[in-house]
This record gives sequence, C-alpha cells and structure tokens, in this order.
Amino acid sequence: MSWARMRDQLHQRCMAKLNDGSAEYRGPEGSPVVLSIPVMVDFNPMQTGPQGTWRSEQIMVTWQRHLLCEAAAVRGGVFLFCGRRLVVEDVVSDGHMVTAACMEDE
Repeated sequence: MSWARMRDQLHQRCMAKLNDGSAEYRGPEGSPVVLSIPVMVDFNPMQTGPQGTWRSEQIMVTWQRHLLCEAAAVRGGVFLFCGRRLVVEDVVSDGHMVTAACMEDE
C-alpha cells in the first residue's frame, strides 16, 4: 500500500468518525452552492499568542480538500451548519484538509 493511499484512508476514517455533520457552503456574491459537505466544527478553540493562551470567539470548520478546495472557500463565504450561519474570515490548508476560521452571523 502506498503512502498516498494510507494517508487518504486515514483522512476518510477521521472524517467518518469525527465529523459533526454536513454543512452547505455558499460563496459570496451568489456563487454556486455546495451541498452536504461532511465537516468537523470546533466552537471557541484555544489560541496561543504573545500574551499566553485564551479561548477565542471563532468557530473552526474543517473539511476534506477534494470536496471544496480552499480557493473556493473565501472570506465572506457562508457555511450553513445546524441552523447557524458561519461566515468565513480566513482559510488555511495543509493540502489535504482545509480549515476555515469563521464567526457566527446572528
């Protein structure tokens, strides 16, 4: 079994066991909707900075890159998850998994 195949299996198993449900993504300015993306959602994650560690107000949404690439998920886009609107502020990727730092739109 190749390294890439083992990595892909790991990501699939992680998402199968750790996902918090499915989300819908809507890009800014009416770009096409992406339905039913399995996501992991972390509310109020801990962040570290020069002043130490603190609990942030952000919500982190993580998904597999092949379902929605980081170039498609941009600032101002919205994830709809469990009746909440999570507005994307920043996106980071390791090439396989993508995480968006979001704020809830009330």
